Amino acid sequence: MSQGKLLSLISSPFTCLCRNQAKGQHLTLLNRSLSFSSLRCSGDNKDYEINPEFINRNDRCLEYKNLLPRRKGWQYQRPTKEFYYRLTINPTAAKIEAILEHSSGRKVVSASSAEWAIRQFLYSGRDLSAAVNLGRVFAERCLKAGIVSVFYDPNTDVHGSEKVKVILKALEEAGIQIGEDEVFEKKFRPGINYDGKNRLGEGKRPDDVQIIQ
Repeated sequence: MSQGKLLSLISSPFTCLCRNQAKGQHLTLLNRSLSFSSLRCSGDNKDYEINPEFINRNDRCLEYKNLLPRRKGWQYQRPTKEFYYRLTINPTAAKIEAILEHSSGRKVVSASSAEWAIRQFLYSGRDLSAAVNLGRVFAERCLKAGIVSVFYDPNTDVHGSEKVKVILKALEEAGIQIGEDEVFEKKFRPGINYDGKNRLGEGKRPDDVQIIQ
């Protein structure tokens, strides 16, 4: 008998034993998880309490509420950087494309009439009908991403055609606001108020003393 056949005969019982043991462990874990889940779902959740402290780890939450300061850039910088999400529409001779760009430079949402998911339902990829449908698809993608307002600068649109107007109208009809709201200014600003009265380490001024008669 060759050495390979001898090793295969010796290792086969051990292999079956290891497989049976592993299978038994998986079944035991499965039974435990099912029993725990049944115990958890059997109650009416009366003993559960809501944690009063909540930490929001979503970086876009402040942008959605217009609380995050925007990047202003230089005074005469063009195109401007003072936005959260900027809409860019590029109608060309072959296709129509809409891109939503974040202030960090990342592309968030995009749609093009050259995509087969859109192009297969269009007669042409560059007419007004394609622009309308592209605007509807782009608006749906923005809403699913949680974006309800976009910044659009008409000065950067060198094409200025009816296709751009049709896309903007389709976005507004779908519930997308063209133009972002102003940022809410915080009333309290941390730091030292050097113009205020009774600064730290300073005595009272004569006009601060109130004489009660």
